[in-house]
Amino acid sequence: MSFLHVHFSEIDTQISAFARAIALPIRVFILRMIAENGNSLTKQAFYTSAFNTKTINKHIQELRGLGIIKTKTLKTEVTYCIDEKLFGQMSANFSTFFEQNSLQGEEPVSAGATQAATDSPELLTFSSFGAYIKEHRLELNLSQAALAAKINIDRALLSRIETGKKEVGADKLPLLARALYINIDELIDASRKWSKVNI
Repeated sequence: MSFLHVHFSEIDTQISAFARAIALPIRVFILRMIAENGNSLTKQAFYTSAFNTKTINKHIQELRGLGIIKTKTLKTEVTYCIDEKLFGQMSANFSTFFEQNSLQGEEPVSAGATQAATDSPELLTFSSFGAYIKEHRLELNLSQAALAAKINIDRALLSRIETGKKEVGADKLPLLARALYINIDELIDASRKWSKVNI
């Protein structure tokens, strides 16, 4: 079958939007907090969480942009709620996709499986560890300057790291993992794949 003349369906777009919405743990946290509080949570309530206010606001705006979160204002107090109809439809499409497209006869990989990260299809799409970092930075809409500030290096050094001209110091990996919302073990495995960092 040729894919040259195939167009994305509305369901493809919805599945992609839903996957994007729940792609980061912080977004799942935001949705869970709203759901656990009767689908109504004030903006102020998020400020008491362990996350940076600016970070929370950024991800709430992303979820609002996808239409999953709606805003209500009562007497100057902003309240967030989940669009239950849209969320239900998107999650149903997402579930149906995996039910219909599951691989027959494949054993599920357990969370504790010791499969090397170097075999990960996601990692194989990147030419270097720097390209891997850049992709995650762009997904978060972070500028080089913003990410560099989060990991205490200058922007020029980050630019050289992203182009594969410079190595990442092992001491920067925990900061990088936190800034990009990547599990530290996953990040270390990714860095080892390209042998850029001596851990």
